[in-house]
Amino acid sequence: MRSFKLTISVLLFIFIISSGFGCKGSNKEVRDFKPVTLDYWGVWDTKGQLESLISSFQISHPAIKIKYRNFNYDEYERELLEAWADDRGPDLFLIPVTWLREYQHRLEPIPKSVKIPTVEVVGTVKKETITVMKEYGTTSIRDLKKKFVETVYDDVIIDGQIYGMPYYLDSLVTFYNEDILTMSGIPEPIRDFHDLIDQAPKLTKVDSQGNILQSAVALGAADNIPRFFDILFNIMMLNGVNLEPFSPKDEQLDRFIQTLGFYIDFTKPGKASYSWNKDLPNAFEQFINGKLAYFFGYSYHADELRKRGVQFDWDIVNFPQTRGSEGTKYYANYWVNVVAKKSDNTEVAWSFIDAIASQRTVESYLNINNKPTALKGLIDEQLENDNVYVFTSQVLTADNWYKGYDIETAEKHTADLINDILNGEIHLSTDSEDLLNVFIQRINNTYYK
Repeated sequence: MRSFKLTISVLLFIFIISSGFGCKGSNKEVRDFKPVTLDYWGVWDTKGQLESLISSFQISHPAIKIKYRNFNYDEYERELLEAWADDRGPDLFLIPVTWLREYQHRLEPIPKSVKIPTVEVVGTVKKETITVMKEYGTTSIRDLKKKFVETVYDDVIIDGQIYGMPYYLDSLVTFYNEDILTMSGIPEPIRDFHDLIDQAPKLTKVDSQGNILQSAVALGAADNIPRFFDILFNIMMLNGVNLEPFSPKDEQLDRFIQTLGFYIDFTKPGKASYSWNKDLPNAFEQFINGKLAYFFGYSYHADELRKRGVQFDWDIVNFPQTRGSEGTKYYANYWVNVVAKKSDNTEVAWSFIDAIASQRTVESYLNINNKPTALKGLIDEQLENDNVYVFTSQVLTADNWYKGYDIETAEKHTADLINDILNGEIHLSTDSEDLLNVFIQRINNTYYK
């Protein structure tokens, strides 16, 4: 009888606990937690685009508010630096993954766990909503490698810690003007660079004074080609140039010269590939205006084309590869969510980033905004989505080679080199090895603080 009464008492105690009696947010930890408002900064996403992510988190965590603000890209870094100088910077923010090492000293890596107040529905017979202080294990390095595509693992781990986390992953693709191809008697868009060289003479139109009226592709210059740096180094990757950092060894230098020469050839009259020059307008505007057959860009260019309502049929295919090569190589360009070291709420900020980067939560954001996934688990599903399947088909072999501390300077040195060649100040040949070694050393210097 005593054993029976003891069993009943234990069962009654378990029922009371599971029903939530006695723990309706009245525990001391919940009472002591002061409501938090996290300042969240970014550039490309509007508040409306992030609404699904923010609201899904706040439903379960009403004591935590997220206040998002987006900035113009040209002003963003200055705004960040001035805000930190005045101790009014954001708690979490978005940066290009290529800024991560430059900003590392300003960032807080992800903790092993976070503890925040969470709303839960409990009870078996009588359902009740309660608030409990709940501890969550965060994404570990092992989890990151398992869930995200390879370049994320390579990019966001510094000194054995995770410093950022993306919601999507973009990569270079080929946009093409279907009307131009049809009028030029070309039934299919390019698959590799051999195709591009074959098609260039059919697609490029030049008047009697030598002015380019219509271009096959925007290659060979710097200032008038959006993301020329990414395009050039995607081609470098395809040709096996060792880029992390540059190697000055003879074989690598020769390969670098050959690849750079291939790129520059698209601006040389008389070459089969000739289709561009440094004096033409911005390549994306040329594409929008129907004067460019092929344009290399990212998913945000697709968004802009839809907004601008262009008057021709356009589509997307994979970035061209090298014929006969094994595997594929695409250039990754994406932004990561990070937490400011100066924030008073680093743990809470990371709880938000980690929670909404999960597959179940981020999926709605990707679908609404036509963004390609960085999560392996969503790839198959996205390959069925007409708006993103080309981008998604590239994410497994996409790579961001630059892992130095000053991408802006690296891009400037590269633009200067290209402009010097186009202006005739450097003659690209094996005789230019000394000058190119200086360039390589300048790039290498951006890998060190």
